[in-house]
Amino acid sequence: MTTDQKRSRVVAVVGSPRPDGNTVTVVKTVLQELEGRQIDTELLFLPDYRVYPCEGHDTCGSLRSCPLEDDMPLLLEKVYGADGAIFASPVYYENVTAQLKAFMDRTVWQYNHERWLEPRVIGLVAVAYETGLDDTIAALRRFIGLSTQREIPVEVLTGLAYELGDAAGNADLMAAARDLAGRLAGHLSSGD
Repeated sequence: MTTDQKRSRVVAVVGSPRPDGNTVTVVKTVLQELEGRQIDTELLFLPDYRVYPCEGHDTCGSLRSCPLEDDMPLLLEKVYGADGAIFASPVYYENVTAQLKAFMDRTVWQYNHERWLEPRVIGLVAVAYETGLDDTIAALRRFIGLSTQREIPVEVLTGLAYELGDAAGNADLMAAARDLAGRLAGHLSSGD
């Protein structure tokens, strides 16, 4: 890469409520691998931000901006401006966490104003204790379908971790995280 080439940037939105949880561990492994491939990364740990739940304003489509004053504009700027996006959640009650669901719901203003998510690639990550991986990935795929206007490659990583800290010691899961990074990097380098 020459010095005048812009490096790709991947932003990961993590809906885990635990900063050292298994999902965060998996996503950090993906991001470290991407950084090793000369891709800039940023982890957006949702509990570090104020994201109020959507209040269902009936006039959302006619408003110049969402009336809720929180950190969503900053988060949306980062996510919607990225070359690649990762959406990650542990499985809570067979679905995404409340933190990630609030983020997803709040993108309705973008939807109502036809401001589409347009990264070159999207990664979806779900980590479960036992069940719910398919339902969680399906929820994330529905979110992507509503947030985009064109076909965007989607790469998926799911895995099991039973106790806090198990992901770090799971060689197969860590290898899958590095593999996900390789697939994401491949799309970014090919210009998909």
